[in-house]
Amino acid sequence: MANNVTEIEEKSKSFLYHLVKYYKIFIDTCSLLSIRANKFWEHITPILKAQNASVIVPYRVYEEVEKYADNLELCKKKVPNDPNFNLTAKKAKKKILSLYEQGLVKIFGDKTDNFADNVFQTVFTKFRMKYNLLLITQDKDLASDIMKISESKSVMANNKILVRKINNYGYLSAVEKIKVDVNKNEPKKSVVNTVHNGSQKKKVQVSVAVPEDEIFAHTDTITVVTGSVNVSEYPKENCIVTAKRGGNSKTIHLLSKVSSGGEGIIYTTDIPNVVAKIYKPKKVDRAKFEKLKLMMTKNINCPGVCFPIALLYNTKGEFVGYLMNKAKGIELQKGVFIPRLLQKHFPNWKKKDTVQLCITILKKFKYLHDRNIILGDINPNNILVVSPTEVYFVDTDSYQIEGYPCPVGTINFTAPEIQGKRYNEFLRTLGNEQFAVATLLFMIMLLGKPPYALQGGENQVDNIINGDFAYASGERTNGKAPEGAWRYIWSHMPRYLKDDFYETFHKDGAQHSENSRFSDDDWIKKFEYYEKLLTEENSKFLANDSMSGELIPNRLKKVANVTYVRCKLCGREVDEERTEQGYCSDCLRKTNY
Repeated sequence: MANNVTEIEEKSKSFLYHLVKYYKIFIDTCSLLSIRANKFWEHITPILKAQNASVIVPYRVYEEVEKYADNLELCKKKVPNDPNFNLTAKKAKKKILSLYEQGLVKIFGDKTDNFADNVFQTVFTKFRMKYNLLLITQDKDLASDIMKISESKSVMANNKILVRKINNYGYLSAVEKIKVDVNKNEPKKSVVNTVHNGSQKKKVQVSVAVPEDEIFAHTDTITVVTGSVNVSEYPKENCIVTAKRGGNSKTIHLLSKVSSGGEGIIYTTDIPNVVAKIYKPKKVDRAKFEKLKLMMTKNINCPGVCFPIALLYNTKGEFVGYLMNKAKGIELQKGVFIPRLLQKHFPNWKKKDTVQLCITILKKFKYLHDRNIILGDINPNNILVVSPTEVYFVDTDSYQIEGYPCPVGTINFTAPEIQGKRYNEFLRTLGNEQFAVATLLFMIMLLGKPPYALQGGENQVDNIINGDFAYASGERTNGKAPEGAWRYIWSHMPRYLKDDFYETFHKDGAQHSENSRFSDDDWIKKFEYYEKLLTEENSKFLANDSMSGELIPNRLKKVANVTYVRCKLCGREVDEERTEQGYCSDCLRKTNY
């Protein structure tokens, strides 16, 4: 009997491991509030950690758990026969928050979600063609609804949908007839901005938690505004302008000129750390003016994002520019994307610093995207770097806001599906933007090398459109990756991240299409894990090859069970079998030894 129990448990563990590895896992309220939930988390948590995976909790589901955890009277009314239900909910809430902070739970949702059941049906219908999906629920009715999606004859998909419940042993088994979900058909509360944990408040970074006065409307229709803005005088140094926002106004003194660009001139002002952008003649029209007025209607306040904070008018009351917080640092293009200048400006940086830089930038992208702001022109000239944790976004007046397109862009950061389009004639999608996000991350990791730069390839536009990505993911490669430092840098990246970039940029990749690309949250989690690999004490990642912590390694990553020797000429460590008389193959090609 004992042997049978052990065998069943091993099979259950193996099945759970399989599900974590190959499925997107969602969990429902009734399973989270099950008395068996603690056992389930004990079993699945080490597997999630090993696979760098997470369980998805829809925000509406979390909201239900929080509702019962914070309201004893509601629990008594809803489940009068269970005096411990409130305590169970409190424990469930605490567990979710703990796993969320560890990156093992992902809180997902949309502000328009009405019921948790609707969320599952919508998500499973939308993504059944792209992923294997698993729903964990004790609710037989919801299980039946989800399985109907799987059985749909209208869509032929290779991916699977499974529904399982938490059984008495904390593992997963088929859903049988059980009690109806305690939350069935109950209206949900409006979205809150913080998640409460006892008397403490913990902020949870989910898009549905954004206050209404910070969110711009989503639209698929371009706003058409024609006409010019008449300006008879353009303020210069030592001139006075009036700053206006809402019903408030303030006199501002322009001091010294800071810089001049294609559109305008930046001046210091008599307000500390606030500068003014004054447009040049013929560089502003009615559409720009109306767009900036729209930008004033929301409270956008993200440290480092130099968003317009007030409109500026000359002494005749004519619109001439706007105020913004002062930016600092050196352009990403000049400070990080040119290795020689990187070593000059940031001589002490290691790989962990560029990884932290990615995380810092990603969190600003997330802040903006959560508020329906599309940057549009993501490029290394519009991001200034002070340190890995301090960056500034500039030229924010070009951002896509509601129906006003971002009118500019660059080839390397333009998604394949919109290559060749006129930027001012369409609205970018978040999917378009996520291509640019991934490109920027790749270029920070490879110190300025674009993902589609390859040996013997076509021009960048053709490479992007064709999804001709050259860097290897295991055995998948076309052999056209650039030689030297770029290939070395790539080899030292963790395998999971190389796979993620391959899936994003290669034409056959799972995340290559517009609607399947990784989100900001996805990338944040991936890079935070990379940072952990580089910084944790007794790191196995660095123990295997300490050069993986360097910005510019001078050789490929070491392979286990291979003997390495130093080349007599260049001094690099190389595979002994790839040397001749003590010289590496690269040196042998360059010399007559």
